[in-house]
Amino acid sequence: MRRHLFYARAMGPEQKRTAGALVRAVVVLQLKLLLNAARDLVLIPLALAAAVADLALLKTAEPRHFRAVLRLGELSDRWIDVWSGGRDPDEDPRENVDALLARVEDVVRDPQAGARRARVLKRWAERQVARARQRGARAQGGTLPPTNERS
Repeated sequence: MRRHLFYARAMGPEQKRTAGALVRAVVVLQLKLLLNAARDLVLIPLALAAAVADLALLKTAEPRHFRAVLRLGELSDRWIDVWSGGRDPDEDPRENVDALLARVEDVVRDPQAGARRARVLKRWAERQVARARQRGARAQGGTLPPTNERS
């Protein structure tokens, strides 16, 4: 027990940064593994349903649903990129779940910036909803009541 306490007291700032980086890497890996498992839980029944649909349509059409699920799985695998922590740190960063987690970490570390980003995201979402409503109204030939969108 004393060795552990001595080691904890002897840790300098550099060792703490290294320990913090290791803890962060472990947490990120666990989140990515959970995300990967959730993706697999969704893809298992989806792949089976797509295969059944392709089997039912086999005499009239080429199998395409199962291949679409395979492409979706491949794209999601690239996006999650579970083992990216093992890459060279000097390698160009990829736009994947790592970038998303870094943004979330920035928001958590700086609440003011996080609140600002949340407001920007909310305004963007409101504009997207308003545009979708307008497109839907035009497609139906009618009009919808105005929204509270700020320009």
